[in-house]
Amino acid sequence: MAAQEPSPPSSLEGNKPGFPKKILANNLEDKHLCNSCHKILRRPLQAQCGHRFCSFCFNKIVSSGPQKCSACIKEDLFEEPTSILKQGGAFPDNAARREVEALAAVCPNEGCTWAGTIKEFEASHEGNCDFMIILCPSCKELMRANEQERHNERECPERTLHCKYCKEPFLLKNIKAHDEICPKYPMICEGCAKKKIPREKYVDHIKFCSKFKAPCRFHVVGCDTSVEKEKIHEHERQCSYEHLNLLLHFIMGIKVSLESLQPQSLEVASHNAMGTKVAELNRRCQELELKVSTFENIVCVLNREMEHSCTTMEAYNRQHRLDQDKIEILNNKVRQLERTVSLRDLSIVEMDGKMREMSAATYDGIFVWKISDFTKKRQDAVAGRAPAMFSPAFYTSKYGYKMCLRIYLNGDGTGRGTHLSLFFVVMRGHSDALLKWPFNQKVTFIIIRVVYTV
Repeated sequence: MAAQEPSPPSSLEGNKPGFPKKILANNLEDKHLCNSCHKILRRPLQAQCGHRFCSFCFNKIVSSGPQKCSACIKEDLFEEPTSILKQGGAFPDNAARREVEALAAVCPNEGCTWAGTIKEFEASHEGNCDFMIILCPSCKELMRANEQERHNERECPERTLHCKYCKEPFLLKNIKAHDEICPKYPMICEGCAKKKIPREKYVDHIKFCSKFKAPCRFHVVGCDTSVEKEKIHEHERQCSYEHLNLLLHFIMGIKVSLESLQPQSLEVASHNAMGTKVAELNRRCQELELKVSTFENIVCVLNREMEHSCTTMEAYNRQHRLDQDKIEILNNKVRQLERTVSLRDLSIVEMDGKMREMSAATYDGIFVWKISDFTKKRQDAVAGRAPAMFSPAFYTSKYGYKMCLRIYLNGDGTGRGTHLSLFFVVMRGHSDALLKWPFNQKVTFIIIRVVYTV
């Protein structure tokens, strides 16, 4: 049975590129580097060409299809198909992984004194170092991991607080805006000086607060005095003369305004003469509006027809796109079947060759080679087009030596042009490991020339 090709590790095992070079406590060797990211190998895979890659890097390279190995190209060692990187074309290099994980390592973060092996670094320290630099997701400020808690609680300008009055959350930068709308924010009454009145109850308080100053009822005619509610009647009694005086000026102003409107009343009479014409124009407008309404109904019908046509066209377009997708899928299947048929044709041709070879083979060490059309083939040999011919293979026994004959119809070597040269060839066979070597069997050649007479 053929062994299954090893597959790269899952994404859970190799979801990171290589380790940074500065974690090594000792000198770095090139064999420990990934040929893609050029960092220290993490979960190393070895491709068919022999180059090593991080599992993450290899999967990233082949994710878009087979790719040429850049390391083979750089080293001028490119050779198809071994230098083609593809899915399933690499296996986990456990020896290299154990070697890398045993290397001495130090933490690359400034200020951290951790030391151990790369295996320990990956298992327990990487991602958990208190000195690694992280990004605040709120304000985007960089900080060390051990400073994150203090930053979130005291320093981050984007941190969320809870109002001590209404308990609602808000951002620190919006604290003033929240105080201005907070329904529980404590207010101070300007009249009675009462403190800690929630904003939501402040309006009700000032309605009944006897100390709160409100505008005088005569402020619409010019009184600018604000008086406490409990003293409003006393103010009106004491300032009644002033209020009457303000009211008189206000009424006189209204009278002047009315007198200025009298000339305009004369113009109204002249406008009445235009009433008939306006009525006629209104009648014509109504007729035009009726016609417009009729046309609007027609336009509405046309719009509905247009919308229906657009909907139908969109449905046809969707169906067309679906049909195009189906056609593309069928075309891909046809191309795949054509490739399969081509491979089958090659297999059939290969099997035909093997069948012809097996049908012509003998297993008793005796082989009769009949050369037909001898004159034409000898002319080809003289012309140099086919100087040599090979016979089908034959065997001394079923598991014996595999042999064939090679003939030069125009001769070979010193016999070229004057003789016919015949050679005995021992071929590589399936049972060679069971046979005695070197070959020292007796070989007999018999050349028979058949002459036909009438």
